[in-house]
Amino acid sequence: MAKRGGSGTRGDELYEKLRADIFMARLEPGSRLKFPDLCARYGTSVGPVREALTKLTAERLVTLQPHLGYAVASLSADELTDLTTARVDVEALAFRRAIVFGDERWESQVVAAHHLLVIREREVEDGVRGDAWYLAHEDFHAALLAGCGNRRLIEISQGLRAEAELYRRWAAPLIAENDRDPAAEHKALADAAVSRDADRGAELLRDHIAFTTQMLLCGFPLGTEPPAVPPTPA
Repeated sequence: MAKRGGSGTRGDELYEKLRADIFMARLEPGSRLKFPDLCARYGTSVGPVREALTKLTAERLVTLQPHLGYAVASLSADELTDLTTARVDVEALAFRRAIVFGDERWESQVVAAHHLLVIREREVEDGVRGDAWYLAHEDFHAALLAGCGNRRLIEISQGLRAEAELYRRWAAPLIAENDRDPAAEHKALADAAVSRDADRGAELLRDHIAFTTQMLLCGFPLGTEPPAVPPTPA
């Protein structure tokens, strides 16, 4: 996931740390987020913790439960299905527009982002994808949509992708089990962008997004006990 912009306050810094710990499963789905524990864990005060949790709640990575306080969002089959339906429609539309309206600069950004992702893929060992891969992955998908020419569409797509990131992280152990080849899927998306094949590009992106959801729904029953911890480094 790419770094978010901010004023550089302690709340911003803590937001980035908490967000990373949620995505890396150091803070597991459904776990309680108590102020005293977080203050001790991150060496900070209540103010920055509250600021960071408010931002994460807006991204739906954290929930505020009446009488219980904050918790990491739980994995839900219904939520994932709704989220996937929205992403398939919105991101495919944005990518289609980017292929049609994107200029040569956009095309070069896609090629560069894909090249970096290929490098990060070579660094993957035993199916373990760390933060460097995920950052390159997010940059690549952001590049695919960047040329669509509609700021609102890009912002909506980015918001949906951020909300889905937690699910994508937990899908990581299922990639090998499903004989999935992310590198081939990403190359096909980049090729569709460069060849200006809008129909194929939109179809490929829809399948790319939907496949992750299918893996998760078949791999373990969301809303129950998730797998132990995704194979990503601490």
